[in-house]
Amino acid sequence: MLIYASLTAILGIVVGIAHSVLGERVLLGPLYREPTSGVLANRSSRDIIRAVFHIPSIAWSGLAIAVLINRMQGGSDLLPLTAMIIFALSGIGNLAALRRPHPGGLILLTMAAATLADIEFK
Repeated sequence: MLIYASLTAILGIVVGIAHSVLGERVLLGPLYREPTSGVLANRSSRDIIRAVFHIPSIAWSGLAIAVLINRMQGGSDLLPLTAMIIFALSGIGNLAALRRPHPGGLILLTMAAATLADIEFK
């Protein structure tokens, strides 16, 4: 059903933007403002870390939008199934790494469930 694919797309955009914006403000910004003589002293290392941090945001948003477009075009279940696995693994990884419930991990698991519902109730 289009409602589940739409929910996945909306949540994917929300979690992608939140991950990037809050990550810059709460984690990367303060980390890069600290004086350092280690790995973070090198500008290219900082740029690589920043890029690697933002890649999941782009992937989650892009995959979520692709799930919606796939459903609108009557595509196969391969793309949503792949996206569902990525959302679920990302959510589980987030919760395991933080060792507590976190909004991002919970949203990713909700996206996985909505994608599964999209596959089952097309």
